[in-house]
Amino acid sequence: MNNEKNQWLTYHQVMEELNIGSMNTVYKMINDGLKVTSIGRLKRIERKELDKYLASKTI
Repeated sequence: MNNEKNQWLTYHQVMEELNIGSMNTVYKMINDGLKVTSIGRLKRIERKELDKYLASKTI
C-alpha cells in the first residue's frame, strides 16, 4: 500500500485527523458549510473540501 493519504474520509477519519473528541463537532462543521458527498448510503468528505473549510476558518 502506498503512503498517500486517502482522498475520501469518513466522519471518524476526520475526527482522528483533526484530533476531535466528539462526533458532534464534525456535525457542526458540516452544518457550518463543510461539504459532504453522498454515495448511496455512504457519506464521505473529500480531503480537498476539508482543507478548504479549514482554510476558510483560519484567522
